[in-house]
Amino acid sequence: MRLLSAVAIFILATATSAGASDAPRNQGGASLTSLTPAAPEWSRPLPIAGEDARLIGEAASREFPIFLTAGEATRMSKFQLAYRNAISVMPETFRLTIKINDIVVGETSVQNANQTEILNLNVPIGILQAGFNSVRVSVRQTHRVDCSVNSTYELWTQLMPEQSALSFAGASGEIRSLQDLAAVNPGRDGAVPIRIKVPDSRAPSELNQASRAVQSAVMFGHFTTPRVELASELKSEPGLDVIVGAAPEIARSMGLKVPGVGPRHQIQHNSRSGNVMLIVTGDTAAEVDTALDDLSQQAQASAPQGSPAGLRALKKASGWQVEGGETITLTDLGLESEPFRGRLHRQTVRIQMPADLLAADYDRVTVAVDAVYAAGLLPTNKMIIRVNGTAIADAPMANSAGDILNKRSFHLPISTFKPGLNTIDFETETRTSGDEKCSLEALVDQRERFLLSGTSQIAVPTLGRVGALPNISSIIPGGLARLSDANDLMVFVPKARPEAVETALTALAKMASVSRREARARFAFDLVPAGTPHVLALGTYEDMPEATLRAAGLDPDKLRRIWRQPASRAPEAASAMPRVQVASAGEAIELSSNVPNGRVPVDSTGSLTLASSPAAPSQASKMLKAFDSEGSDWLRGHVQSTFGSISKLVAGTVSRVNFLEPAQREDLPLDETSTLVVAQGARTEGLGEGWHAKLLPNVSSTTVFVAPSPEHLSHAVTEILSGSLWQQFVGDAAVYSAKDGSVSTRVSQQILLVPTETLSLQNVRLITAGWLSRNIPIYLGVLLGLFIVMTAFMQWTLRSSGVRES
Repeated sequence: MRLLSAVAIFILATATSAGASDAPRNQGGASLTSLTPAAPEWSRPLPIAGEDARLIGEAASREFPIFLTAGEATRMSKFQLAYRNAISVMPETFRLTIKINDIVVGETSVQNANQTEILNLNVPIGILQAGFNSVRVSVRQTHRVDCSVNSTYELWTQLMPEQSALSFAGASGEIRSLQDLAAVNPGRDGAVPIRIKVPDSRAPSELNQASRAVQSAVMFGHFTTPRVELASELKSEPGLDVIVGAAPEIARSMGLKVPGVGPRHQIQHNSRSGNVMLIVTGDTAAEVDTALDDLSQQAQASAPQGSPAGLRALKKASGWQVEGGETITLTDLGLESEPFRGRLHRQTVRIQMPADLLAADYDRVTVAVDAVYAAGLLPTNKMIIRVNGTAIADAPMANSAGDILNKRSFHLPISTFKPGLNTIDFETETRTSGDEKCSLEALVDQRERFLLSGTSQIAVPTLGRVGALPNISSIIPGGLARLSDANDLMVFVPKARPEAVETALTALAKMASVSRREARARFAFDLVPAGTPHVLALGTYEDMPEATLRAAGLDPDKLRRIWRQPASRAPEAASAMPRVQVASAGEAIELSSNVPNGRVPVDSTGSLTLASSPAAPSQASKMLKAFDSEGSDWLRGHVQSTFGSISKLVAGTVSRVNFLEPAQREDLPLDETSTLVVAQGARTEGLGEGWHAKLLPNVSSTTVFVAPSPEHLSHAVTEILSGSLWQQFVGDAAVYSAKDGSVSTRVSQQILLVPTETLSLQNVRLITAGWLSRNIPIYLGVLLGLFIVMTAFMQWTLRSSGVRES
């Protein structure tokens, strides 16, 4: 039997897959063998970016959307994949499979840890379609010497994007329309280079228009990883060049004549260099704005085309968008329902929550799992579901005879999610008693142990929709722009350093990619105009005004000490003592300047003592006046006493939850290795008249991206936006260290709510429930107050009716 197994493994290792021919290995860095035909006319790189290039674990897969023009989809094509394995991968059990549009086109068992392997596959005609297509790379791999669960983290297969592509014979992939912008080839790092050329790159108005054109191009092209640059001159390089301005100015500064009259756009494609040029123009500045408006409307209304698998892969690329009130299956999310043969099964799905999600315990996401596990597993095994890396729910798999889980429900509170990208991990241990001994038989054990079915469902309830500040996780999903009815956003780049401007444009492009909405950026380089409600500031800490840093909740002196640079300017004069305003509980309270540290005295009961405020004339409550009649003196006195007790209770509770008094911020873990700090501060601008203005007042915010140098700023923001690192940016501030890729966060204790859409009755109910879930002491205090008032009212009713207690 062992001899037959050895023969079978040998045949699998040496056989050529159907429709595939493995190219010779690249010995000592020699040039790679060319595909057939020898000199393909056109190739389409596989869009592999960031951590998607590495497949980790005993069973892993990655799905990539790749766009093809109509001319490419009908041509003969070849697919080339370059990869490399960890030294711990057992060669006898390794298997790599390629699927295009859910059809297997080839597989291989060739594995090597010392050099890159090249897999060449013929793609049958009819599989590829015009538009988006799916390319899925799946691996099965086991450890050669270790049977423990921890050893599964040592298993990886690294994809090489610079050597992985679809190649076509006799096709140039010409881009002729806005819908074909998705065919712009990415760079070696998987990011799409977008170069901006405007007549005056330092004029804020020019950058405002250029940013709008870039965002529209990103939405047309569905670029998940855009990288924007300022170009001093036109270059014949792969990527997208965006030119915006009045036609006479473009002709004068660049020598380009755009045919036609009125608002218009034009696309030019150099198939030899791969350069694509998008020109948006008009005869006047007003016509340029009209052309940009038209381009934006078309971009937001455009729907992607392609195969069903390709459209699924595209939706997965930035996380599956959910709005609430829907149920999706794991098959919809691209899960492969294949039997698992290892010791630790891991599957991850990515969900994109709305930018204005209210993350609180007012409801829960329900996961209904369909799965089966085999007999002979250890009774200590269990299935765990994690949200953003934190274990939320689990289920034992203790039946030694195996079992079927049919719609097993797991409940994930809404509070465990956040605006923007979220991950849900399905993690299952499938160890056996043989794994404890780790004999040779256990190492090569390939029996089926577990299956997670694609019929498993994720039910997302109706979500509370309101802006919550401060909350940096909502920035990239477009949360800042949603706070304005016109989607306006002030972008402040002090001193207009090119690296900082490019970083701001890249961030805006990423926002458009995720949210599918345009943020109408208004750039400022010197000062932020007075009255600006929401500001996004990017720059070095030396360039950034101290007032801006403090408004975002940062300490300029600490930044200066940490980054060891001398102060470039004198400290700014301290502003007047601000008024502390209650966002949802009444009038503003002015802090007296003679109170030490600006704190309001609190008496022994915990209630606020406004000793420095002028005494207000005593007025009877309107509720008490309702009982102001003969024979009601007892009730009025009783209720007045009750209200006094309740007011002390609520005031003390409010004080303890830092609602009236600004919360003491924790220190950020900054040190010399800190590369980037992202922080957000929020404050109320004034409580107007009426219940609506008192409950949801005008709120302004300042969001800062600050780094020790322009280069650090550019590299750090590009890195955190190219993968899932941004998922870790939560709370009111976060520190990123490029040295080890770590992210440290600080969570705000004070949240202000800003309406982002019509306050329907259902949405108000969810917002109220969410707010109360975050303020349990106030909730209990209100319940106690209602109980006391109802008790007093019942006693008064009984006394008035003449019924005497016996």
